[in-house]
Amino acid sequence: MSAWGRSAVAVGAFVAGVYLGGCAVESSSTSAAGSGGGWGSGSSGGAGGGSSTVPSVVTVDPDRTMTATPGEGVGVFTEYATGGHWHVWWTCDTSKTGLGCHFENTISAGGASVANVAGEGLEPSDTLSQPTGNQIVVTTQTSTGIDGVTFDATPGAAIQLEAKLDGVDDGALLFFVQDGVVNGGYTGDFADPLTLEPAAP
Repeated sequence: MSAWGRSAVAVGAFVAGVYLGGCAVESSSTSAAGSGGGWGSGSSGGAGGGSSTVPSVVTVDPDRTMTATPGEGVGVFTEYATGGHWHVWWTCDTSKTGLGCHFENTISAGGASVANVAGEGLEPSDTLSQPTGNQIVVTTQTSTGIDGVTFDATPGAAIQLEAKLDGVDDGALLFFVQDGVVNGGYTGDFADPLTLEPAAP
């Protein structure tokens, strides 16, 4: 259960891939799944590793995508395409709760600059800003649609994502694909902010 009393999408098994309460990893990919990678230097645990350490650095498979049914669950999803192309998008559980989600998502690319920034599904009341050359801030009121942002960064460079829902950070909302599995099979919460490193440039 998240800090504000709303549930993130639940994880369960699905024959064709991984099912996330309406979110499924597509079984096809234009490249091989990440090879090992682990949780990165910020963690001593991995999928099924039994560690109580909260992962703060994770590896993202390139060219993998996730799908979600808008309005059916709260989540912030990060995808990476070979060549430095990122897609971060989010959904709310409005169809179940009748409530909207106020997101403020901040993405930083460390020493790398971000380019070709474009909003996805944004309404006139939503905001997309780039306070510095390496940072993006997107604020949305999300309900039964998908909101998000696409951008380019140096191929292989890591990004840091801070996702706030109604002003609260919650690593239970963060999803990505590692080793062909949503969140690498890890069933705990992640640090928020979370650093995401591509498995390949």
